[in-house]
Amino acid sequence: MKIKLLLLSTILGVFLNNTVMAKPYSSVLPTQFPVKKVEITVSTPANNKNAEIQHISLNGNGNSFFSKNNEKKPLNVTNDSLIEILNDFYAVHFFEISDTFNVKKKLVLKDNQTVTTSVSKEPAIDSKKVCVQLRSYKKCLSVIDNQPLGVSHIINKIEALTGVTGH
Repeated sequence: MKIKLLLLSTILGVFLNNTVMAKPYSSVLPTQFPVKKVEITVSTPANNKNAEIQHISLNGNGNSFFSKNNEKKPLNVTNDSLIEILNDFYAVHFFEISDTFNVKKKLVLKDNQTVTTSVSKEPAIDSKKVCVQLRSYKKCLSVIDNQPLGVSHIINKIEALTGVTGH
């Protein structure tokens, strides 16, 4: 019975959430890790058949690249640049931001003068997915409509390494 419940919840999670991360990833942010175990990725998903698919991968193992429509080009990213960008993520508290940033809440005043909370999930039409992996820890976040702003600025900084323009 427990297995059926687990399987059902996993299947529902896949259908209700368009971001599925492979396990096992640690939920504990490491305090020490080899630089070769650092990977920062930014992906721009195709929203329609004519959209360009872009992927940037900054790796501490020296295998950084930029891919556009499956055409892969190497990037020269120094360890100092990688650590600077990683420090930017720490500065904006990236690892503390809710994974469900695309859920928007807003207060609405109803006709009967009652205040109610409206909750909606923003579509990922103009979104970018950013992930930071440190050893076995991985955190991903979808940036929608340039929000959260601090993370959006970091994405722009990463894109500047490739010559890719932002939104």
